[in-house]
Parts: sequence; C-alpha cells; structure tokens
Amino acid sequence: MNKQDIKLPTTVDTHANTVDTLLSYLHDCHFDETHLTPMHLTLALEYAYQPHPTFWRDFSVSLVEDAMSRHMPNWQARPAMMDGGADRLFHELDKVVRINAFDEANAEMLSALPVAERPTTPSAAFTWITAELERKGLTEDLEFARPDGDRCGEKALDVLYCLEEAKRGGVVERTSTIVAKAYRDAVMKRHAPQTT
Repeated sequence: MNKQDIKLPTTVDTHANTVDTLLSYLHDCHFDETHLTPMHLTLALEYAYQPHPTFWRDFSVSLVEDAMSRHMPNWQARPAMMDGGADRLFHELDKVVRINAFDEANAEMLSALPVAERPTTPSAAFTWITAELERKGLTEDLEFARPDGDRCGEKALDVLYCLEEAKRGGVVERTSTIVAKAYRDAVMKRHAPQTT
C-alpha cells in the first residue's frame, strides 16, 4: 500500500511571517475601529493563510492581537472593545480558528489513507471521518462534526486538496482566501490616487 503524506518542508516557525502578513492586510485595507469585527478580522486570517499541514492548529489569535496593536496601538481603548468587547471578538476568532483546525486535522487523517482508499465525496468523507473519530474515542470532535454533516467531509477534502497541491508546488487558494484578496484589492483600488 502506498501512503501519500501531506508533509511539507517544515520551518522553525510556521507563523514567522504571519503577523507581518496580517499587519500588511490591515494597512492595505485601511482598517480602523469600524473594522474590529469578527467578519473583517476573519478576512485578515484568510489572507494570511498558508497551505501548511498545521497552519490552523499552530495558530494563535494572539497573532491577530499583535498585528492589531501594531496597526492601531490604542485599539483596546475603542468603545466597542471595552466592557468585554475585545474578549467577545477574540472568542469569535477562536471559533473560526477552531473550525479551520478541525478541518485541517480531518484532512490529515484522510491523508494517512492510501490514495485509492480515500473517500472522494463529501458524504463519504463525512461518514469515514465520523467513524474514525468514534473509533478513536474522540467524542468532543465527533460531536463537533455531526451538526455539519457533509460540510465536514467537504471541508476536509478541500483542505487535503490544497495541501497536496502545495506539496507538489502548485497553488490552490481557498475560496475564503480569494474573497479576502478580492476585498483587499477593492479597498486598495478605492483608495488609490485618482489620475485624470
């Protein structure tokens, strides 16, 4: 049997450039206090995403906090961030990271299968993932997967595809990364100097 791992060359720190990438995105998108929302900051996360097997599992929202502090040194003093606003914001970002980390872990499990034995449809992937989680006794992960149904399988297959393409030297961007880049490009175009 031929296993195909999704291991990429590892670096000392998967996130060595993540803060700089986040900071660049915040700057390019002219982030201010009105952008301190889970939606806007999730776009920044997606922009910073790199197809590395443990990108999300190694990610800490403290990287976002660091970038925000560099871009807007007084962001915590903003009215929306007081009285628990910052905690709520980071709680929402933690959920986004957890979902992505879960999809990444499921993709890793799928990658351990011989290519010929891997599920190829979202439904089959979901069935295999839930059976594997149950077999391993990962009750919390199993409960996390069940409400999403086929979406769980679909996302795992998407992540697996992106990682395997990256391993081969190809580039496949996640839909959410494409959206984040399009948003950045639109903001930059809107703020570009007008020439007549």
